[in-house]
Amino acid sequence: MTVEAFSDGLLGWIIRIAGLFWLVGAVMLFRQIRMEMMLDRMTSRIETMTREFEAEGVEDDDGYGNLEAPVKRVPRTPAEQAIDRWADRDDAARRGWIAGQAVVLGVTALAMILLHPAAAWLVALLVIGQGAYFFWREYTARHAPDAQSADHARPTTSTVNAGWFSVIVACLVWAAAFRGVLH
Repeated sequence: MTVEAFSDGLLGWIIRIAGLFWLVGAVMLFRQIRMEMMLDRMTSRIETMTREFEAEGVEDDDGYGNLEAPVKRVPRTPAEQAIDRWADRDDAARRGWIAGQAVVLGVTALAMILLHPAAAWLVALLVIGQGAYFFWREYTARHAPDAQSADHARPTTSTVNAGWFSVIVACLVWAAAFRGVLH
């Protein structure tokens, strides 16, 4: 066995293992999106029930301290309500983008596991999509209504690290395509 054949075999196995890692990541992304959507629905229901309860005019009592002086909620200002609506729309848009990228990630992972030639194009699509996501999130952060929303809009450190990891794996896939390992 030559060094070249060994390195090609090793490169193929590295790509398969990275593909398996990405396939698990795609499944976890779908799980995360599903959980966030479920939490959003529950929060919305609780807010609706609270508004209905307050509309009935029932005194609010938290059960602590002086029962004669119940705690009253401070009504949210129109500015706070606008920020909440902006954050809800932004979260929904972000989840939609991540779901699309998770589909691309899953298909790319399968192509990598099978060492299919389409893996080279799919990994390029994935890296371009991640780059577009980073630019979009920075644009969104700069146009956020307040500093807290801007911090929430920016990608986390783990997301940036995953982007760099994707570029490294993409280079390995492109090297494998150049060497003829993908077949």
